[in-house]
Amino acid sequence: AKAHVSNDKRMSEEKKEKKALRKPVFMNISELEPESRKVYLISKVCEVKTVLEHTRPDGTKVKISEAKIADKSGSVTLTCRSDEHLAIVKQGADLIIRNATVRMYKGYIRLQVDKWGVIEEYDTKWGYAAPPEEKDLNLAKEADISAVEYEEVKEDEPKKSGES
Repeated sequence: AKAHVSNDKRMSEEKKEKKALRKPVFMNISELEPESRKVYLISKVCEVKTVLEHTRPDGTKVKISEAKIADKSGSVTLTCRSDEHLAIVKQGADLIIRNATVRMYKGYIRLQVDKWGVIEEYDTKWGYAAPPEEKDLNLAKEADISAVEYEEVKEDEPKKSGES
């Protein structure tokens, strides 16, 4: 029975070796659209502000902050809801954002990282492109895609036969 278990173990190790992780493909903020999913960005935090802070009836505290993040192509508003994200997202910090999603809030784009996504401080150990420098962000801060209002367009319902 021991030989059989070790053989299974060896086969599972071989499968792990064959399946190498793919490097993420990072995009520019200017490429974001209202329905963007699986967003990977390298950016810098320009400013952070708290938009909601209150205590629920059960005693738990809710804090929602919005951070303006930018790269060389533009800027966008990042919504932070968890304490882990709030601890990382500080003014001037360089961030790697993985698997984020664009959500529309009152017709404006907001970038959100849920439980499937990751926000972490930039580290050179990964070998990704360098984050933007402060001098490169002056024009990008003005190109804020979260300042553009989008209008939801509903397609007309198809006419039923017999109607004109």
